[in-house]
Order: sequence, then C-alpha cells, then structure tokens
Amino acid sequence: MLARGSAVTAVRRTAATVAPVLLTVGFAGSMLAGLDTFSGTEQGAAAGRITAPAIVTPRGGAPGLADPAVAAIAAAPGVAATVPVTDTTVYVRSSGDPEDWTAQYVNGPAIARVLRLPVVAGSLADLTGTGTVAVPAGSWRLGQTASMWLGDSTPVRLRVVAVLADQIDLEQTVLLPSALRAGHTSVPMASAVYLGLSPGARLAAIRAAAAAGNGVVGPTSGYLTAANAENDRVNRLAAIAVLGMALAYTAIAIASTLVMATGDRARELATLRLSGATPGQVLRLIGVEACLVSGIGTLLAAAVTAATVTGLRHGLLGLAPSVRVVIPWLPLAGIALACLAIAVLASLIPAALALRRPPAGLAAAPE
Repeated sequence: MLARGSAVTAVRRTAATVAPVLLTVGFAGSMLAGLDTFSGTEQGAAAGRITAPAIVTPRGGAPGLADPAVAAIAAAPGVAATVPVTDTTVYVRSSGDPEDWTAQYVNGPAIARVLRLPVVAGSLADLTGTGTVAVPAGSWRLGQTASMWLGDSTPVRLRVVAVLADQIDLEQTVLLPSALRAGHTSVPMASAVYLGLSPGARLAAIRAAAAAGNGVVGPTSGYLTAANAENDRVNRLAAIAVLGMALAYTAIAIASTLVMATGDRARELATLRLSGATPGQVLRLIGVEACLVSGIGTLLAAAVTAATVTGLRHGLLGLAPSVRVVIPWLPLAGIALACLAIAVLASLIPAALALRRPPAGLAAAPE
C-alpha cells in the first residue's frame, strides 16, 4: 500500500524513473523484434520458393563447384534436374551513383524445375544467351533495355525478358543468363546446385559424385536452416553493437535518477522510522516501489514494441506470401531484468546508507 501510494503521489519521481526504462526496453524491443520479424519473413519467403528437395554446396571454404563437378552430379543415378546457381553482384545507377544489387547467374529455361519464382510479365524460359535479364517489378518494364555493371565492372545493356513480382526477398535482385557468367567472373563456379530427384532416388551415388567435385549433398531444408541461423547470428551481433551504447547510457540514466531521488527522500525515510518501521521494512518498501516503477516502464515498452511490430507486419503483408512475427523473448527478458536490477540496487544502496543515521538526524537532513 505504501509503495503504491508513494509511486502515485511522487509523480515526477515516478515519471523520471519510468522514462529511461521505457526507452531502454522499448528501443531494444522495437529494434530486435522488428529486425527478427523482417529477417524471418524474408527467409520464409525465400525458402517457400525452393521446390528442389536437395542441394549441393561447396565443401568447407571452397570457392564453388566447377562445371565438370556439376556435370558429374547431373550424370549420377536418380538426378532428374541439375540447376547450378552462381551468386554475384551487379551495380545499377541510382540517384546518379552506382548501387550494388544482388544477382544470380542461372539457367533460365531450367530454373522453374527447382524454384517457384513469381513472374508477372515475360518468361524465364527466354533468359538465355548473353543479352537478357530478369528484373524485379518497378525497376524496368518488359522489353526495355537495362543498363548495369557486372561484378567485374563491365558495363552491359541487357533486354528485360521477365519481370518478377515486388517481393521482400526479390528486392534489388536480378537474374542473369548462365552463358554470361564465363567471361565476367574470376572464378566460373557454381555457388550451389539445386537438384530435382527421381522417385525412389538414393543419395549414395549423388553424394559420391558431389564429394569428387568437393561438394556436399544435403536436404534443402537443412541447408536453409543452417544458413538462416548464421544470418541471424550476424544480425544479432550487429544489433548488440548498436544497442550496446544506448543501453549503457540508459542504464546510467536509471541509476542516476534513482540515486538522486532516494537521496532526496531523507525526511520521508525518517518519518517512516519515527513511525515505528524497522530499517528492513523501509528497505522492502523502497525495493517494492522500484519493482513497481520498473514494471510500469516495462509494460509501456511492451506496448511500444507491439505497436511497432504490428505496423511492420501490416507493411510487409503485400511484400511476402506470409509474415512471420518473431519476438526475441529471451534477450528482451534479459534487458528488462537488467533494468529491474539496476533500479532496485540504485534505490536500495543509497537508502541503506541513509538509514545508518539515527532517525532524528535523518529528519534534520536538508531536502
């Protein structure tokens, strides 16, 4: 009762304590939940487009899979389709300056056997030769000429033969014909090979052919899980680096606010002591009030995070087949508990030091 009454009465002190907790947990929640939701939705959209049951990737730190290795894998029993894909970068002029876009060299006529791409105009079957390109919607129209620079800085003018839907995982992504790769990559190798398998196919022969070419065969789902986990780890480290200084600053704000507030409560503490409260009871009162105020700040931060994620979800609805909302409960709970611990310690330590004085002397202390 006393803790609730103190928090309600001392509005300025309560607000000064709630604000840094709200900023700390709210900022962290909005950033981490927004990042994980965006990344999860993008990963889900990309994974949903892959229909190939198996994939071959380079072993260890190998730069890629050479063409003879891809041919040997294609000749293995049980392989119905072999579609190599080479990741690269192209540069597109944007606002006067070149901007790097994601690109892949693919076999246009065969890509539909392993990937389900949302083509809204044209056909990927026309992605052949060395002068064609497939682009995302909103960049160029079907039949136009797209000017860009390849990864080796060679300027090219390519005819748009297919336009892909404006989706989150296809933004700033172009598909180039595999025939264009040979003269414009320092290492003409496939980054991965998607496999279509015949019914009842056994992977032993396929694994042997892949191993001979320094490749590893695995289910597509397992590869995507590992790749997404690594991507999430990198994103989380980047988020921690950004959040680190902000969290340190707000932690100092929480501690300094409560230390000063507790120091200004000398007469209040003296009144409690002269009314018969023991030092332990007074400290419990201070601790409960700190928990109450921190809880208010955390609840407000949860509302801010929910509003942010809801807005992001609505913004992503038209850019992906489905939106996967991800809330990183464990990091957020850790941050909230850290704020609570700082608030309790910053309240109890100065209060304990003040209570070492006699009640009469404490009552005579200046405000």
